[in-house]
Amino acid sequence: MTTLLNIRYIQIKRELLDTAWLGILIMLGILVFLMTIAYVTVLKTPDVFYFTGSLFLGCVGLQFTRIDKSFIYTNIDKPHLNMYAEYVVLTLPFSIAMVSTSHWYCYPLLVIALYLVPFIKQTFTTKGYFKKNSSFFPASNFEWISGFRKSYLVLIPLYLLALGFCWFKVLPLFLLWFITLVTSSFYTESESLHILRAGGFSSKKLIQKKLIQHVSYMLILNVPILLINTAFNLDYWLINLLFLFLQLSLLCFVLCLKYSSYIPNHTSTANSMLMTMVMIGTIIPFLLPLPFLLPIYHYRKAIHNLKFYLHD
Repeated sequence: MTTLLNIRYIQIKRELLDTAWLGILIMLGILVFLMTIAYVTVLKTPDVFYFTGSLFLGCVGLQFTRIDKSFIYTNIDKPHLNMYAEYVVLTLPFSIAMVSTSHWYCYPLLVIALYLVPFIKQTFTTKGYFKKNSSFFPASNFEWISGFRKSYLVLIPLYLLALGFCWFKVLPLFLLWFITLVTSSFYTESESLHILRAGGFSSKKLIQKKLIQHVSYMLILNVPILLINTAFNLDYWLINLLFLFLQLSLLCFVLCLKYSSYIPNHTSTANSMLMTMVMIGTIIPFLLPLPFLLPIYHYRKAIHNLKFYLHD
């Protein structure tokens, strides 16, 4: 029952050893902040029920999409109990707050419900779908082509929800933010040197070209929903405008971060962790300047790094 938890412990320990102390402190701050939000949420009715259901559905979604199920079922003893223990521990920092409230019974209900999750052995597959999405994206923007094929089962429902709840004040913004969080994963894998040099651009021209193209995608995704939301909530026009700038800054950050540490055919887990920290950090007021400052730093670093590969 503890085999999978031991594996996760080793993986997390290895990642933390490769992370600077500042990054660790930021992650701890984010965790404490989210736990505080969870505690405030479970004090209210019916918010506690929505929150409990969200934790359960989040684990269900993770079970549907995780790619290590076949390995676990084949190579680990008592796979069901191991995965069940993993989900209980994963939700514990947020669900434990229920125990000290009048809604304490939600915690055992969640723990019982999570026992059912490992019985889901099906995995969503994207094979065969959107093979021609290169008609929407140029071949040079392989990040969005491959990323959309992998994540469309998440992106399409999220976008439709954001569109359907446009008249709400905050919900569409949260859904658009979550879409940006998903699309940030498109930038963790580095292309081959051959693809990098295919356009014949200098390092500065390459970064600028990609920024313009990818920012245009983000505008197409965000502007229609934000305009409709503003029409319903005129007093929120400034918040929506600032949110749009925040979204564009986050995109510029993840793209520049990718090329600031570019290594041909390399997948950077460290970049993935930093992206997630900055994305989540945008909901913490004192970390809000980071998405606006980090793109500038990594833009210069990306140009300097690419000069080595493009021989500027």
